[in-house]
Amino acid sequence: MPVRAAPDGTPLWFVFRGRRRVVRVLDTWREIGEWWDGQGERIVYRVETEGGGVFELDYRPRDGGWFLYKAYD
Repeated sequence: MPVRAAPDGTPLWFVFRGRRRVVRVLDTWREIGEWWDGQGERIVYRVETEGGGVFELDYRPRDGGWFLYKAYD
């Protein structure tokens, strides 16, 4: 998923049904997956976007990939 992040890793905008600008990071946490399955660390950002949408974006440092984990109504 296309994401632009600040130098500290915080997402600034992402593309999901159009480009969405992040106006506030509501929460951030790290999770470690099942190592025996090859799952590594992931950093989850719960963000609010312009227009009021709330999303959880999942960053995987090992491969540099971003994923949309959750979209709240």
